[in-house]
Amino acid sequence: MQRNCIEIAPRALLLAAGVVLTVVLISLMITQFKSAQEMVNISSEMISERTESMKNGELEEMDGMEVSGSDVINVCKKYLGKGIDITLKNGDNSKKYSDEASLSKLKDYESSEYVKPSTKWKCKTVKNKNGILTDIIFTRKDD
Repeated sequence: MQRNCIEIAPRALLLAAGVVLTVVLISLMITQFKSAQEMVNISSEMISERTESMKNGELEEMDGMEVSGSDVINVCKKYLGKGIDITLKNGDNSKKYSDEASLSKLKDYESSEYVKPSTKWKCKTVKNKNGILTDIIFTRKDD
């Protein structure tokens, strides 16, 4: 049985329209997926920044403030050994601490590194190029 062109043409047009519609829908889905992926990445970065900010909020508040020696010791107890280096500048002397073992020297009043609770210190925080807090510098104020 032979079919003439008049019977085949509408079916061919429907098939072509279906293929075009399918391609358009697939491209729209790919575009939407990429947009959704970008939104997820941006949200993830924002959450990470806020978490870091909350974690170091206390230290960021102290930046530029004058604190007591007991505050210096408390910061050392809390942050030494956790990826943050603490530098104590006492006149011309400067000593960097990075682990909890040095904490005993700071609290031992017979040690040359003893931090007297009543002394005043100026606090400065240092962040790396990614905005992550890496160092805290305490400079002793003259009495």
